Amino acid sequence: MEYVFVDVAIALSNVDRVMFPDDGITKGELLAYYRDVAALMVPELRGRPLSVVRYTKGIDRGGFFQKHYQKHFPAWLDHVEAGGKTRVDYPIVDGPAGVVYMANQGSIEFHIWTSRRDELHRPDMLVFDLDPPDGPADVQFDLVRRAAVVLRELLELLGLPAFAKLTGSRGLHVIVPLDDAAAFDEAGALATRIGALVCRRHPDQLTMEFYKKDRRGRLFVDVMRNAIGATLVAPYSLRGRPGAPVSAPIAWSELDDPALRADGIRLRELRSRIDRRGDPWRDLRALPGSVAGALRALHSMK
Repeated sequence: MEYVFVDVAIALSNVDRVMFPDDGITKGELLAYYRDVAALMVPELRGRPLSVVRYTKGIDRGGFFQKHYQKHFPAWLDHVEAGGKTRVDYPIVDGPAGVVYMANQGSIEFHIWTSRRDELHRPDMLVFDLDPPDGPADVQFDLVRRAAVVLRELLELLGLPAFAKLTGSRGLHVIVPLDDAAAFDEAGALATRIGALVCRRHPDQLTMEFYKKDRRGRLFVDVMRNAIGATLVAPYSLRGRPGAPVSAPIAWSELDDPALRADGIRLRELRSRIDRRGDPWRDLRALPGSVAGALRALHSMK
């Protein structure tokens, strides 16, 4: 069995292997999912250093994080050397064939940099990772929902567009597309100042304390994914968790749904969801934000 793309045919392996035992999801179903959503993934994968989490025998057998380009990878799969003190040769996925090839290697999770090959030191997005405290999923996601709304309101006051994505785990990512005119240190400083301001305005609910013991039941506004080399789970990537949850982009209006959960959109639901709703991130790159402009606006705020 193989999938044929424009210039590439990929022979699929072990399609009957059960990758998600609790749900009976096979590798063949996994590969079909990635074939079908690849066109939605590629715009935010293209040109970015890629890391994957591979579960070659299924999620019950454990997985491992892999970021190095492998010698056996085909010549058509691009790669780039990137990093700080430690340089790594990362794979780059620029098309649907690359998505399926990596999935055929047992990759369930796709994780990306916030910058691309042509401007590795200039991110084209900010990431706010809203990580709730431990507790019942419904109660804690209500806190995520409230945090996302107040963060979005602040971003809008700063002239920054904001998009939302479920992590497929416990929380939510708020993404700000950027014009990539700023370096990582400037973008990271902006994210830190925004995070500090929203926490200062809601000190009983939100915090930037790194250690859990210091959070005292508050939601963690994590801005650490805005450093060079840091990664976030890619839009439409699956997660290696029971049910095959998706890190799914959502419309802001969906936060009004009390049944919404961070891991509530699953592999077997995603394609019908796209048929009904389309891609909530279709306009992600239409009007990117400016770090310099937001810093000027932030200067006048308290």
